[in-house]
This record gives sequence, structure tokens and C-alpha cells, in this order.
Amino acid sequence: MNISSPTPAKNPFWDFSLEFYGREGVAEAFLSLQDEIGADVNILLYCCWIAAEGAGEIEPAELAEIIAVIEPWQIGVVQSLRQIRRDMKHMEAISLGELSEQLRQAIKNCELEGEQIEQWVLYQSGQNAFPASSLSPQVRAQNAESNLNNYIRMVYGDLSEKDQKLIQFIGQESAAAVSS
Repeated sequence: MNISSPTPAKNPFWDFSLEFYGREGVAEAFLSLQDEIGADVNILLYCCWIAAEGAGEIEPAELAEIIAVIEPWQIGVVQSLRQIRRDMKHMEAISLGELSEQLRQAIKNCELEGEQIEQWVLYQSGQNAFPASSLSPQVRAQNAESNLNNYIRMVYGDLSEKDQKLIQFIGQESAAAVSS
């Protein structure tokens, strides 16, 4: 995967993510998977976006390549910023009031920019994957669930019943997001 240009003004994957993440219950489902098993929300979103756009299932080799490219950025930048922001939230003993909150907000903004860069890399990897597709919302939901399951099993192993229900919910919502 070769990344050749800076983040564009227009990124359909980013637009999908903002809209989809704002759907009722979706953010909570993603954050649960992030906090409980360490899932990368951007890869989860990518799994949904690819399926929602009608590109079908992501091949395991492609998924492994995506993870290999994204993981250093996710761990070294995004997760590091997230951890600093979360740590600051719980540092009441040394809180400096408004000054601390301003710094925490600046770190949150940097974390969001890091997420956007990660999504640009993901977008570039998948932007040519969309054949003219007339897949039904049901098939798109199944493909999203399959992509999510493959990603989580590849990186984290077997799923709990709770995680499986979250994935089913997310898959259904991704298909609904396209048809709405």
C-alpha cells in the first residue's frame, strides 16, 4: 500500500464515518469493542464502509496488509494521544482547571486529526474497490458483519456473545445508513 498525497478536502470514508458514528447506539458499540478488546475503531468503520458501499467482503490477505500498515500509526500516535487525554481526565490532584482543560481539548483535537489521517490511509487502500453494485441492504449488512468478524478474529481471537451481538448491530446499522 503506497500513500502518495496528503489528506484531501473530500474523503467519502470520513464523511460516512462521521454520519455513521453519530447514529443511535453506534458510537457506544464501537467504543465498547475498543475498550474491551482493543479494536481499532477506524478499521471497524472501514469494514462497514467497504460493505455499505457494495464492495463486499475484505479478503484476509488485504485485511492483514491494512492492519500492518495502520497499526504503527494507531498505536504510536492515536492510542498514545488517547491515553494522555484519558489520563489527564483523571488527574484531579494536579488539575489546573481551565489550563488543564484547554490542553486536554488540544490533545483531543490532535487525536481526531490522527484518526482522520488514519482514515485517509484506509480510504486510499479501498477507493478502487467499488464495482457497480446492486447488493441488497441485507447482503451489505452480512458483508459488514463478515468483515468485522474477520478483523476481530484475525487480531483478537474468538468473540464473546456480547461482542458478537455488537457486531450484528453494527452490521445492520451500516446497511441502514446507506439505504437511509
